[in-house]
Amino acid sequence: MKAIKLKRIKPVLTFVLISLISINQVLAVEPGNNDSEAVSWYQIEIILFKNKKEYEQDKEHIAIDMTPLEQKLVLVSGKPMVNSQLQRLDPSELKLNKSFKAMTRSKDYEVLEFAGWKQALIKEQPGIPLVITSGAQHGKHHELEGKLTFRRSRYLHLHADLYMADYTQGANFNLQSWLLEDDNVATRISQLHNNRLEQSTTEDNTTNILLSNSSNSNPETTTIEQESSDLPATLDPALAEATYIATNIAHMNETRRMRSGEIHYLDHPKFGLLVTIEPTDPPFVYNER
Repeated sequence: MKAIKLKRIKPVLTFVLISLISINQVLAVEPGNNDSEAVSWYQIEIILFKNKKEYEQDKEHIAIDMTPLEQKLVLVSGKPMVNSQLQRLDPSELKLNKSFKAMTRSKDYEVLEFAGWKQALIKEQPGIPLVITSGAQHGKHHELEGKLTFRRSRYLHLHADLYMADYTQGANFNLQSWLLEDDNVATRISQLHNNRLEQSTTEDNTTNILLSNSSNSNPETTTIEQESSDLPATLDPALAEATYIATNIAHMNETRRMRSGEIHYLDHPKFGLLVTIEPTDPPFVYNER
């Protein structure tokens, strides 16, 4: 009787051992799966617009802070060439296309940017800012500029840090009126100082380019080019970029918690932002051979 019991127990023990080995193999694979799930792809769409209705500008002490970024993302129309580029999607296929068409027909708004793209977000990691430059260009600046930062934790989060301003060219600008526009004269002087530093840098670069070109050019050709030019030296396009002064600056600095598929509206009396984000497939196939 005892021998029969041992024969019956051996297959059972073998089955248990095999099961334990299989469980250990599954548990060993699980961390890898969790790591892959930490990276998720999302389709993000935005509409940036300005309000055409007049409003009384608050006398806020605002200066445009466009500090250079260590990491940044930019939108491109063609195929991305580097990791910092995100490809624009076809506007006609975007979820916000109907809203875009309605806003373009409205007399109250002017759309400055309508874009969509795919972006990878890593869970519990700080987002990389997407640089925004929209609207009319004035020298080195745009009517609307700043950055949008998306990140993912338990929820999706957006931080909008955007500036909108009117720009006046230096030749047509009343410096005294601008300095006394509000009580914070120090801020105005600081802006002038920064503009002057930009202009000095541009002048040095322009001088180096001119010296380099003149050393390798034909004197007769150079004389003809100078005589045929209608632009005085003081109106060099490269230097004109530094003569724009920002006025009526409006700043949006807002953080929003979002859920997938929701459409959020962030507004300021001068401009606004419509944004939506939802999961999507990556723009490529992993482990493709």
